[in-house]
Amino acid sequence: MNAESLAVSAGIPASSMPAGRALRAYLVETKYAFRAVLRAPVFLVLMIAMPILMYLLIGIGVAGSQAADDPKVALFLFSGFLVFAVSSPGLFGFGIGLAVERQSGVLNLKRVQPMPAAACLLSKMITAMASTGLIILLLIPLALWLGHVHLSAGQIANLVWVSMIGVLPFCSIGFLIGTIVSGTAAPGVVNVFLLPMLYLSGIFFPLPSMLQPQVFLWPTFYLNQIIWNAAGIESVLDIKISVAVLLGITVLCTGLATRRLSRVG
Repeated sequence: MNAESLAVSAGIPASSMPAGRALRAYLVETKYAFRAVLRAPVFLVLMIAMPILMYLLIGIGVAGSQAADDPKVALFLFSGFLVFAVSSPGLFGFGIGLAVERQSGVLNLKRVQPMPAAACLLSKMITAMASTGLIILLLIPLALWLGHVHLSAGQIANLVWVSMIGVLPFCSIGFLIGTIVSGTAAPGVVNVFLLPMLYLSGIFFPLPSMLQPQVFLWPTFYLNQIIWNAAGIESVLDIKISVAVLLGITVLCTGLATRRLSRVG
């Protein structure tokens, strides 16, 4: 994300603000981004409660006996719902939040204020990462306690930092969606994108052979491969390929969204 180009598009010179004042602006904007999420019950349900409830219902309730008999099944289910938990904050919090701000005119108001142009975007990214961290803190104990998942301290640490970084590609996708659609249409568009991405990537259950080739189209598949590696499961792809694909998605979507935001607003 090129903060300087965003600053120019907003009419604010990148070097016009002292460093201390700029830092305070970032912190204040992040604080209010957190407040906005906490005041939106729908976002809280979709981003935080839904992955937890779905894991309790399916990963523990429905498939609990299979997970107890086979540790690989337990890890497979847990990794799938962890991907769900990681992808939701970036798509919902970033995509819908930005689209609503664009539609209501709040984003235009922020862009003419004496504040760093990238503060709005960076605050949403930090909020998405923090939301992901909260979900992880809830999901991992459930997996260890009720989901028959066995992880070492090192594996838990790996899963935490991989998940926190793994939210960034989905922030970039949400960023692109938020710059294209209106605030009214954003929830539907995000769901239309998220649900196939989750179910057709094979992260919850093995897919029929005719559907298996298309799993490579979805970023959730690559994140799941990285999570497998962090949890000690042998991944299908080389870890470097998965990292490269997600990095490419992040750069591409961020570049397209930044270009559109600077031109259209």
